[in-house]
Parts: sequence; C-alpha cells; structure tokens
Amino acid sequence: MFFTSKKSIIASGLLDGATDVHTHILPGVDDGVKYFAEAVESLRWLRNNGVGRVYLTPHIMSDFSKNTSAFLSERFDSFVEGLKEEGITDIPEVRLAAEYMLEAAFEEHKKDGLLTFADRHVLVETSYLTPPLGLMQILEDLLESDYLPILAHPERYRYMDMNDYVLLKSQGIKLQLNYMSLTGVYGTEVRKKAETLLQEGHYDHTGSDLHHLSRHKDVYALPKLTKHQIFNLQLLFRRNQTLW
Repeated sequence: MFFTSKKSIIASGLLDGATDVHTHILPGVDDGVKYFAEAVESLRWLRNNGVGRVYLTPHIMSDFSKNTSAFLSERFDSFVEGLKEEGITDIPEVRLAAEYMLEAAFEEHKKDGLLTFADRHVLVETSYLTPPLGLMQILEDLLESDYLPILAHPERYRYMDMNDYVLLKSQGIKLQLNYMSLTGVYGTEVRKKAETLLQEGHYDHTGSDLHHLSRHKDVYALPKLTKHQIFNLQLLFRRNQTLW
C-alpha cells in the first residue's frame, strides 16, 4: 500500500511572500474582525507565517447597509492612520477592495464606482443556495462596463455544478478558491468540489476568506494538501500578485 504524504498550508510554504486577495479584517464593518486589536493580531499572524500583502475585502451587501465605497474607504483610511499612530509595521502591506453580493442593490453600488483589485477586477459573490435573477446578464454587464469579475469561493455554491463553472470560464469570469476549502473546513462536499476545480485548472486566484483568526488558526496546521495541490496553488498565488 502506498501513502501520499500531505502538508499543511503553513508547512507547504505557500504563504511565503503571498498576496491574499480575500479577507474580512477591516475592523467593525461586517461579520469579520470587530476590533482594531483583533485586526492587528490577525495581520501580524499572517505576516509571521509569510504573507506579504493583504487585500481587505469587506462585504458590500444589504445585510450591511452602511457599507458603500465611500464609507469603507473612510474606515480603511482611519485604520491605516491608526496603524501609523501605534507605530505598527510588522504586518503585511494592506489595500482596500470589497466583496460584492450580486443582489438588487448591486447596481446602485456599481453606479457609485466599485472597489477593485488593480483598478478593474471586482470580487463578487452570490447566495450559497440560489443564484440571483439574471446572474449571467449581471456578469456580462460588468464585463461590458470594463470590469473583470472574480467569483469568490465558487466551490461553496450548492446550485452550481461543473457545467456552470465551465460556462462561467468561457464567458471570461474568473474564479477564486478559498484555499481553506481544501482542508474540509466547509464540509466534505465543498472540499470535493474544490479539489476537482483545482485539479481541472478552473481557478484563477486564491484567498483565505479569513473572518476570525481564532476560528481557523488550527486549520492552517492540518496536513491536508497533496504535492499536486500545492503545485496548483502556487500558480494561483503567483496570479494573485498581478492583482496588487
């Protein structure tokens, strides 16, 4: 019998110099980090484990009605100023983007201008259970408006199958893996879909989707990644750098 040795996210070296394009570390704006000290702790932990650059991508959705581009930009500027005042430098570089729920209010946010990666790429999501009405048209409209949509954690959408992913890719939509999905933290079904999508080369980028370090800290040390998965993830992390 042959056994395939597996490595943890940390032991794999994937985070060395990495750019994380999906986190909820901007404090007090969504269901992620609540306080400044918690945000600093999370960022320090990521830096200590190799991460060099982090996009803060708070939710923009009806559940958090205050979250607009202008409001979040103000909160980000305040957070950065707080870091300077405290003399905190032992953290990754940080920039602001957002994770947009594709719902009725999205068109209004689009009119106000979207928070993006590298001026054009915009992180979007849908409900895990059902797609929004006219999903493909919404994505096509984004492309026609010179935005490049990146669909967050597609492995978690229960209503999608492999045919849906192939269709999305054929239309120019990029897919972002939550790399912790590969550890089984979101369940077996999500893990299996993530493994298949990664193996077949459908993903373009990857991120942690980190909300609370305390909930997932131990996951980073679980030996779950195969050699082939690590190789494929390395490609995704390299592509992340193009979004900085």
